[in-house]
Parts: sequence; C-alpha cells; structure tokens
Amino acid sequence: SEALAATRARGESSDLDLQIEHDLLSRVVVEPKKTVRKLRRIQHLYAQLSGNLRREDDEFEILSSLHPTPAVCGLPKEAARLFISETEMFDRGMYAGPVGWFGGGESEFAVGIRSALVEKDSGALVYAGTGIVEGSNPSSEWDELELKTSQCTKLLQLEVPKQSKVENLEIIY
Repeated sequence: SEALAATRARGESSDLDLQIEHDLLSRVVVEPKKTVRKLRRIQHLYAQLSGNLRREDDEFEILSSLHPTPAVCGLPKEAARLFISETEMFDRGMYAGPVGWFGGGESEFAVGIRSALVEKDSGALVYAGTGIVEGSNPSSEWDELELKTSQCTKLLQLEVPKQSKVENLEIIY
C-alpha cells in the first residue's frame, strides 16, 4: 500500500521547498521510514507498506476495513461518521469511494479523495478533504483545502468562490 498525507504547497525557492519538506517529515511518525512525494505543485508525506495475504479472499476484507480512511471520515470512525451525517449539509455522493479492481489474485485500489463531478454546460462539483483531527487549525485546514481543490479548478478552468470565514471548524456563510 502507498499512503499519502499532509499535503503542502511546493516552495517558491529550493530553500523554501526543503523547509516545507522538513516540516512535513516532522509532523507524523510513520514506520517504516517516511519520505516526501513531490508533485509539480504540491508535496505529501509518503509511506509504502507491504505484507502477505493469508488467503485470496482477504483482499475484500482489507479493503472493507480501510474504507472510509481516516482522511475521509476521521477517527474514531463511527463517532466521526455520525458527526459528519449530522453536520454536513450536502450528500457526498461518490466522493472518496475506493476506485479499482479485484481479479486473478491481484487487486489495485485508490481512494477517490480528490475528484470532480462534471456536467456539460453546468460546471463541476469539486471534492477534496483535509483530514481534520482534534487540534486542527481551521485556517490552516481551509488553506490546505484550497490548495487541493486548486489542482482540479485550474485544470477545468473554473472560477472559485471567495473564501468563506472559518471559525471553530464550522463554515460561516
């Protein structure tokens, strides 16, 4: 499994980029060794995990236990699900569902955590999340969300509404 977390923008200079990389590497303890995966405009914490299945049927059980991921739902999972269902004012639809395939003793899945539902002549709904946990800073989380959605909005050349005010992890319109 490959895990990405803690999205940050790329630095405007190589020194700033390295500073952001060191900040990412000091945020979370991951075993085995964590690294940073750098993409064109963003960078993430990255860890690669491996193991052997006891039975071929274990693939579905593993996938079921991993979904929804803490980045999508939070922890503890059931309390977070309840909170989300009571406070979000929209249906997540297909957001963050596992995307992939099973077959022939192999499987490959990814979390559809950044996605868009595009409708011709109507625009798009762009989905992303930040993995809010206890102690999260609402302003930093909002900045991370804008960074993540900017990947899709720039690609689709969409206009993005001005930032809403964020207080105590609640969006005030």
